[in-house]
Amino acid sequence: MTEADTDTNFERTASRSADDDRRADRGGITGHVASVLWNRTENRPRALWRILGVYGASFVGIFVLPALALAGTELPPSVAGAAQNLIAALTGLLMAVGVAKYVDRRPLTDYGLAFSPSFLKDFGAGSVIALAGMAVALPASLIAGWATVSEVFSGGVGTNVLPFAAAFGVYTIQWAFTAFWEELVFRGIILTSAVEGFQSRWLSDRGAVVAGVVASSLIFSLGHFPGTLEKFGFRLALGLLLGAAYVWTDSLALPIGLHFLVNFAMNNIYGLSNFLEAAETAMLIRPTFTGPAQFVGVYGAVNGAAVLCVAALTVGYVALRNGDLGSRLSSAYLQRD
Repeated sequence: MTEADTDTNFERTASRSADDDRRADRGGITGHVASVLWNRTENRPRALWRILGVYGASFVGIFVLPALALAGTELPPSVAGAAQNLIAALTGLLMAVGVAKYVDRRPLTDYGLAFSPSFLKDFGAGSVIALAGMAVALPASLIAGWATVSEVFSGGVGTNVLPFAAAFGVYTIQWAFTAFWEELVFRGIILTSAVEGFQSRWLSDRGAVVAGVVASSLIFSLGHFPGTLEKFGFRLALGLLLGAAYVWTDSLALPIGLHFLVNFAMNNIYGLSNFLEAAETAMLIRPTFTGPAQFVGVYGAVNGAAVLCVAALTVGYVALRNGDLGSRLSSAYLQRD
């Protein structure tokens, strides 16, 4: 099936599904109320309620449960983070299986989890792209005189920290788990549901995809407790990039790879997360930043420019991979005949 055929089929499906659903929803006030909550044509809750349900369940299962499970433990910072995100990854996977089978009524592969050799290729490409793109930030700060390198192969300081090699390895695992569950929840489940929810006769297939990417990115940024405007904007831009990578490839492999190495590079490889508590964090390169916070802060202009470099490299990779930048997003609901 060509991309043009896919787009046409997508548009027809959206219009026909909406028409069928409106006909099925006739039935007075009770029927109208039910139609707001339930899509009778697809026999599942409407997209908004699916998204809110997943967001609420993920908050409890991914933030509350790990906190309760690890309460009172005296683990090294790296091990505590890895344990928390292991619980979150397992919770996210179990939730995805349950939602796919009992709520969304779709195959799990619709969430971008179709494992294959190409999955590993895209994951590796995303990792290399993020590592290369984020690499520009520290040299820029060094050249501008805003940073100096204070230590290399730094295990961190504080109580109960591990030696560098052990801590660095554990942080690698932590960020892999983090990237997996966040991409599964925010891109695989929420973005896919949002795109399906935006399908209508008034919004084109491309418009539905764009709206879904924006909506999922806003939810992603809000889910990280946005705080300052700079932090919110940084997370939003990263969410847009990861969402675009997902719809361009119809797979979580590329966004997981990008997410994994952006986090790992900022926190443990190049030392770009300029937090006070980062003193306990193992870093391959530990810089000391002295420049203006609006430039060298973790959500400052320098790191923002590095993310733009990651985005440019991602666009180049997808263009070579696909031959264009069209959406490849598919599902049992987007491509019904």
